[in-house]
Amino acid sequence: MTDLELGMTDMATRSRSGPVWKWAALLGFGIILYVVWRNYLFIEEGMLGPNFTIIHQAYDFNLFELPVILLVVAGLSMGLAVTWVSVRRALIWVGALYAFLALDLFGLRYYVTYVEPERLVVRQVRLETPKLDQTVRILHIADIQAGSIGEYQKVIFDRIESLQPDLIINTGDFLQVVPPATFESEWPKLHALIKRVNPRLGTYGVFGDTERELYRYQPEALKPLVMLSSREQRIGVGSGVINLHGLSLYQSKSGEWAMRSVEQWLEKSDPNDFRILFGHAPDYALSVAEAPIDLCLAGHTHGGQVKLPFYGPLVIDSEVPKEWAQGFRRVGIPYLNVSAGAGSNRRHSLPPIRFNCPTEMTLIELVPMRSIR
Repeated sequence: MTDLELGMTDMATRSRSGPVWKWAALLGFGIILYVVWRNYLFIEEGMLGPNFTIIHQAYDFNLFELPVILLVVAGLSMGLAVTWVSVRRALIWVGALYAFLALDLFGLRYYVTYVEPERLVVRQVRLETPKLDQTVRILHIADIQAGSIGEYQKVIFDRIESLQPDLIINTGDFLQVVPPATFESEWPKLHALIKRVNPRLGTYGVFGDTERELYRYQPEALKPLVMLSSREQRIGVGSGVINLHGLSLYQSKSGEWAMRSVEQWLEKSDPNDFRILFGHAPDYALSVAEAPIDLCLAGHTHGGQVKLPFYGPLVIDSEVPKEWAQGFRRVGIPYLNVSAGAGSNRRHSLPPIRFNCPTEMTLIELVPMRSIR
């Protein structure tokens, strides 16, 4: 065959496959518009409110229905390639492209549901203070929020044990059971883990949104966990004192109500004590910037769970600025640590979804301030 004939054959093949690529591009554009429209509706229906029912629907659409649609298109393309010999190569390429996108989305679904929610990170913070004469290691944990107690929760407490903290502070949301699990079936398992890692200075907590059943328990039944709801606890450390004050759930979400409790606590406490204020939600921190408190702790936000590049967390369910939804920072006089949580929100049986925001705990090391000579 001459070069001229080969050239004519290539031109004819490109001519016949051209409409296939145009059809694939138009179909792809249509799918993109459909995806944008569906997600716009989710937002309009209150997904970012947050409405966890809508969040669940958006998760299922984007990471199950959409890849299924793409696989159907891929299958049709491959099927047509069997009979449309003249454009077979183009149809195979189109089918492979859509199949690749579908598998990517299924892979993303697996990652955000099974990998990142169990990729536990330990953040470490070092804080110097003149109020203590010996180092104290505080483990701040929040939002274990287990649907049931399994291997991952055991990993959490194995990790805590390996860190050898002197004091554990839990800022609430211990369980958020998913049927067939019940609070009665899961709390004894979690309580056994809490007992196993109780450090020398104790384990303290506050009530979150998801453990109303705990209000029924007498303090003795929760030991070694001590719940400080609108209560304080002084802990002697060498010649110094750590003074803890826990907020009720409602106080943690209202600066005005928090300050009524905080002001009474500060009046009674010694200014030389290392003062730690903690509550479930971080909203209270908006009102304590001028208060003589050394450290504030909170959880609740989960760091947003889903953090988009250049945008940040989609939902934090709090009045604090988005940049406060995770991490350690100074907010006036006190330092504030907001944990992204050791677990994930399971409301309405929502899967444990995490993206660009792995689960975490924070080890805060209080170190005696060095004298300046």
